[in-house]
Amino acid sequence: MATAVAPANIAFIKYWGMRDPEHILPYNSSISMNLDACLTTTTVLFDPALDTDEITLTWYQQVPHPATGRPRERVGAHLDRLRQLAGVDTRARVTSQNNFPADAGIASSAAGFAALTLATAAALNLDLDTTTLSRLARRSGSGSACRSIPDGFVEWYNGNDQKSIAVTIAPPEHWDLADIVAVVDMQPKKIGSAENHRLASTSPYFGTRLYEVQQRLDTVRQAIAQRDLTLLGTMIEADTISMHVVCMTQTPPSIYWDSGTLAVMHAIRAWRDEGLESYFTMDAGANVHVICAASDQHDVQQRLERLSAVQFTLVNRPGPGARLIPETS
Repeated sequence: MATAVAPANIAFIKYWGMRDPEHILPYNSSISMNLDACLTTTTVLFDPALDTDEITLTWYQQVPHPATGRPRERVGAHLDRLRQLAGVDTRARVTSQNNFPADAGIASSAAGFAALTLATAAALNLDLDTTTLSRLARRSGSGSACRSIPDGFVEWYNGNDQKSIAVTIAPPEHWDLADIVAVVDMQPKKIGSAENHRLASTSPYFGTRLYEVQQRLDTVRQAIAQRDLTLLGTMIEADTISMHVVCMTQTPPSIYWDSGTLAVMHAIRAWRDEGLESYFTMDAGANVHVICAASDQHDVQQRLERLSAVQFTLVNRPGPGARLIPETS
């Protein structure tokens, strides 16, 4: 048995579009920051007495429930992948709990499958390094799970199956940023990320996005290295709009934003005009990640919570990647 905790991550440069669905290989590299407060905790127990895998999920503010349908299939397939590596066929009891809303554009799948990968590997006594764990997490079906394995600020490299891994490019303590998630919609999104990854290349803008991303990657690496918030913020806003334009112009189109999303975006731009520097980014969902200096966190959070569109906020700093939790007797 083993228990692991893994963070959600926010992509500064997005992974959007899958060039190889079998191996979960992206069209472009991506850069993200692991979040210290949005976490998934997963325990995996292999039990010879079990005839089938037992998978129980506890989503944010909900009661535990057995996994069914596609979530169960994805977890079972990933367990099989690791069982094959260990040379065993023992069934497992999996319990997983989120402390933030799931399927709402806050990278719950990334956190979940990163935690599942580490806990399962440890329970099977597989001695795997971070690179291998990252590669395995990528193969889970949630590509961005590979970015929740290493610590801090992370780059997921585009490449073949062996080289498409995620690595730390700066530790959590390198830059005291805050990520304040403005939750405007807690409901699970109607169209999952996986489906839109497959549709991304149907957008006439997709090729333009891939061309632009290469320059943004270089600029975001520079911004992180130099701790330049203005440079980072300019890039992340451009990239998130670019990603969502692809969604809106694919066939069929998909729109994740709602009125609350737009209200937060407009408010952030107005606050910048007043001298409060903060920037928005959204993954595949309506909820908005607001990036600012840690010293401005309190002010930004208070302003967000005064917006009628915002239900509540989740405050994060840069954090470590997936790690094991010691068992207590």
